[in-house]
Amino acid sequence: MVKKTFFSILLAGLSLSVFAQDRIPVELKDTQIYINILDPGVSWEKKVADAQSVAFGFSLTTIYDEDTNPFSDDGGVSWNPLITGEFRNFYPRKRVKKDLNPNSGNYVAVRAGYYFGSIVDNVDFGTTELSKSFFLGPVWGIQRNYQSGIHFGFSLGAGIATGSHTDLRLTGIGQLQLGFAIGG
Repeated sequence: MVKKTFFSILLAGLSLSVFAQDRIPVELKDTQIYINILDPGVSWEKKVADAQSVAFGFSLTTIYDEDTNPFSDDGGVSWNPLITGEFRNFYPRKRVKKDLNPNSGNYVAVRAGYYFGSIVDNVDFGTTELSKSFFLGPVWGIQRNYQSGIHFGFSLGAGIATGSHTDLRLTGIGQLQLGFAIGG
């Protein structure tokens, strides 16, 4: 099941790039740094080929455990440092009226990450299943860097996760970024 889901998402992303004949290629800078304000953190993106890059990030992430009610005494919320890495393959995008800075486009990627233990102890929040866990899987994403310096990113996919509080399982992988792109 995990293999089937992984390959379905990967094939969907690759088919989008095949049918993108009337689109313009994505321009990538050699390096780019992003500051995220939604999940406070920083990420760094490095161009490795004309349409490929690698991105690494570190943030403080809020995790909601789907198995418990966050308003009960057991909790279900934790604040965990998260480190991620991904290999992105950008595919050509439609021409838009607004001028966009480099590294703006749609992509398919393979993302891996590690949630460290919660930084908040002795609070009535409890421990979520994702504390101290590793995840890996394919994602589809969009990234826009505007002339004003505003950075927007969104990605969504599915993969596998395992860790100290959970066995190997299928999980959703996603990220929402809103912040600033600074020189690189």
